[in-house]
Amino acid sequence: MRFSFLILLFLSVFLFSCDNKFQPPATGIKSDNIPDQESWKAVVTFSDSGKVRAVLNAGHIQMFNLKKFTLIDSGAVVDFYKDGEVVSTLSGKRGKIHDETKDIEIIDSVKVVNKEGSTLKTSKLYWTNKTQRVSSDAFVKIVTPKEEIEGIGFESDQNLKNYNIYKVTGIFSK
Repeated sequence: MRFSFLILLFLSVFLFSCDNKFQPPATGIKSDNIPDQESWKAVVTFSDSGKVRAVLNAGHIQMFNLKKFTLIDSGAVVDFYKDGEVVSTLSGKRGKIHDETKDIEIIDSVKVVNKEGSTLKTSKLYWTNKTQRVSSDAFVKIVTPKEEIEGIGFESDQNLKNYNIYKVTGIFSK
């Protein structure tokens, strides 16, 4: 009986002494700041009813499932399609995709070029997936084969064919 008591005592001490040994070390990093997925040299295709609408190429992508967004860094290039043909290309250094809507924000050295040769430059651009339109509330410069226009804020179709600049600061005819 004494032997059983000693074994029981030894096992109890052993089990209770191991309680905190299996805890991961504290790092101070919150788990919601760690991406659920990461990709390098990633390609993401946006489609609707089986038709490709846009293709994103990015140097680095971080997906945050709980926050419902995806961060893009190391350069982003988005080709927009209509009827299977690239109609315009958007590029910038960094961005964010809102996972539920598939809307895209691109910031830092943003440039859009359409197939007719028109170019838009700005520091921030927002693409709305549902309406297939681009917009910005920042300074923009649009250069077309016929004119150069500068202003603050604009909205356009993703092809840069039909655009409005809200606070025009300069118009230059060629």
